[in-house]
Amino acid sequence: MSLRPFFLMSFTFFLILWGFSSVVASEPDAEIVNVPAKKMTELESIDSQLEELEEMKRGFDSRALRHDNQAEYLQFDQQANLETRRHLEIAEENRKKAALVQQRIDALKARREQLSQ
Repeated sequence: MSLRPFFLMSFTFFLILWGFSSVVASEPDAEIVNVPAKKMTELESIDSQLEELEEMKRGFDSRALRHDNQAEYLQFDQQANLETRRHLEIAEENRKKAALVQQRIDALKARREQLSQ
């Protein structure tokens, strides 16, 4: 009893399956979701901008918190009134910057939502 015909049939079946899977896998995701490639690249760009802006916002928030903590520490020192006031001003500036970044984040999220629809 020869195994050659069985092997050839199995191998042929394997090649056919492999061909179908490579054709399906090579289709871009944009066609699957029915979103043009231009929109996909714009969505990816918006996502990367959002990540950067979120990092910036966290940085501004952390700096504001650090300056608030420093001002709270110095508030009981009579010689450090000016320094305390300066730390509070810097903290407020950082909060304003974080608010501006948050506005930009909200605008990008709205744009991303508009593109995804």
